Amino acid sequence: MIKLQLVDETTFDAVIGLSVAQKDERRLASNLYSLAQAWLYREKDELEPLAILAGEQVVGFLLLMKQQEEESYLIWRLMIDQTYQNRGYGTEALKWVLRYAKNDPTCKRLVTSYVVGNHKMRGILDSLGFQSTGLATNEIVMTLEL
Repeated sequence: MIKLQLVDETTFDAVIGLSVAQKDERRLASNLYSLAQAWLYREKDELEPLAILAGEQVVGFLLLMKQQEEESYLIWRLMIDQTYQNRGYGTEALKWVLRYAKNDPTCKRLVTSYVVGNHKMRGILDSLGFQSTGLATNEIVMTLEL
């Protein structure tokens, strides 16, 4: 079982220390960059930088953007540390976001994307009911209506 919580002083260093395999680095912005973006948008209350924890261990990071005008949540970034991959943590994090979004009456859909060729992420999103809605540069956009 996992939990997601806002990155704070207790999880900050662990989130920054997370890494993906070298072959996956081109697919994802660094967590430090993502945290900097969250800080830049802090006054708009749009971005939630979330640590993914298994027990007390930080195993991943998720950057969630609330898009009020579009009545949607954008899963902007999702990463699981290479040490903890293939244990279902990414799927569980997406299910957590799905429950979170369903409890928000202003949210009508979830949106995310993945880099073309990331077949594992495509399979996870398909299994949760996301539908492909197009291509944006080198990423496939996926949407789930709530």
